[in-house]
Amino acid sequence: MVSWSEVTRWDAAEVAHLAHRVNGVAHAMGGIGDDLVAAIERMEWTGDAADAARASLHALHRRHLARAGELGDIGHRVDALANSMYPLLSVVRDCEAAAADNSMSIDPAGVVAAQFPVYAVAADDAWDAERERRTLERSLSAQVAEVLRRATELDASAADAFRRIGEGDSDDAGRVETTVPVGSSPAAVSAFWKSLTQAERTTLLVGDPGTIGNLDGIPASVRDTANRRMLTLERTRLERVAADLTSQLDRNRVGGLLTDADAGLVQTVRRLEALDAITRTLEQGDRQLLVLDNTTGEDTLAAIGTGNVHTATHVAVFVPGLGTDVRGDAERYDADVAALGRTAEDMVPEGESVACVTWMNYQAPHLGWSLLDPRRTVVTATSASIGAPRLRAFLDGLDASRGPDPHLSLLGHSYGSLTAAIALRDSNEAGGDEAGGNDAGGDEAGGNDAGGDEAGVDAFVALGSPGLGVGGVANLSVPPGHVFAAEARGDVVADLGAFGGDPSRSGGVENLFTGTDVEHGTTQNVGHSSYLTPGTTAQRQVALVVAGRRDDVTG
Repeated sequence: MVSWSEVTRWDAAEVAHLAHRVNGVAHAMGGIGDDLVAAIERMEWTGDAADAARASLHALHRRHLARAGELGDIGHRVDALANSMYPLLSVVRDCEAAAADNSMSIDPAGVVAAQFPVYAVAADDAWDAERERRTLERSLSAQVAEVLRRATELDASAADAFRRIGEGDSDDAGRVETTVPVGSSPAAVSAFWKSLTQAERTTLLVGDPGTIGNLDGIPASVRDTANRRMLTLERTRLERVAADLTSQLDRNRVGGLLTDADAGLVQTVRRLEALDAITRTLEQGDRQLLVLDNTTGEDTLAAIGTGNVHTATHVAVFVPGLGTDVRGDAERYDADVAALGRTAEDMVPEGESVACVTWMNYQAPHLGWSLLDPRRTVVTATSASIGAPRLRAFLDGLDASRGPDPHLSLLGHSYGSLTAAIALRDSNEAGGDEAGGNDAGGDEAGGNDAGGDEAGVDAFVALGSPGLGVGGVANLSVPPGHVFAAEARGDVVADLGAFGGDPSRSGGVENLFTGTDVEHGTTQNVGHSSYLTPGTTAQRQVALVVAGRRDDVTG
């Protein structure tokens, strides 16, 4: 394993210079041999001695060319290693600079530590500063660990290539191993992507778009490119599957009773319809396909952004709830979220921008037969608990893949607010099913001590929520005073309190106004599904939160 002290001493320019010198010598060796052979062939010398001299010289020339070829292979390998070192060492420099700028250190073994605590006067400032410090320390630790993994991988693959050159096997002399860190934190994934050459990135995008497109920590534009490629590949694959299943059913007199081909065809058609819905949404323009998962569950999963998620100053992530799926709801939610983004865009200062994401990357519960499925039933928080880690990783990835962190708002509607809240739950409280938990007490603003992991969310809005299921607002990793709830007139779901009580009655929660607002020309919200409807009061209130204008929100 390469150590941090070793990798910080790597010098890609020196290695590249060595490659240049080796390649120069290899070229010169080949040229000298050619000159000697040409010289002896020009001589008008005949006889046994001349023939023997020519044969010996030609044999020597062949061996000479072989050695020159080996030397060239070594130069090629050294040059490839230097090219791979450059972006990796750029990440090393970024880590060292971030540590220095934030009073942290990275020891020779790669252990990150804060040199002294951060102090702030105001309580809100102290909370934010502590959260930022803890997040940075964890992020740096993950990035350093990934740098060391990648450096060790480069070192090992180069060493193996050099050994094979000596053994006469130089076919892969310029190849560098690239193992995608699937399952690693978004910060580690971000460091991995930044450590790759452009050629390595292109190879992964072309060869493994399904992995790259769904890997949290990869830039949004890259994920969009990869997932659009997968959208085409999946459509082609599913069309072949549908044709094959249809052919089986046509040939079978008893239909799919013996083969389940009929059920398979129904499921395949549903997935194709989901891909159609995604395609129509993307055709609206200014969209980014940030998730496309056609294999994890029985429904196609996706996340679609409006605006540029990678560069926007303000980013909102919307999580829908009960009964939603990509096939039937992606276009409707995308239209609402896009309108929300436009409303918020009008509220931000010049030079700032807004992007919004419809996050449908979990198996939302449904009614009907799903009530009997312990993983999909709406009567428990199981579906939310399963989806929450996926949402948390996505949120972490938004920060990890960017330069400056955006002002990040998380919006959860109905059961989606439960999924969102569990994703924001302090890691010390993580795990288990929180359905029915008591939401009372200990949740006044300022009560959160910023313990555990933070997802970098700056504001959380629960819309028509049946409960947050986290034991109190103090357990949410959100700055004090930045948790909001909206309850429209006639929304019976919001009064259920099925998952820990009605959030609108919980201390530490700011209630958003949902009545008619004559001053701003917005109409009252009515029922369970109107919160993001353009022109309504709740939509304007949510847009204010997204735009970072908390002080202008009315209750």
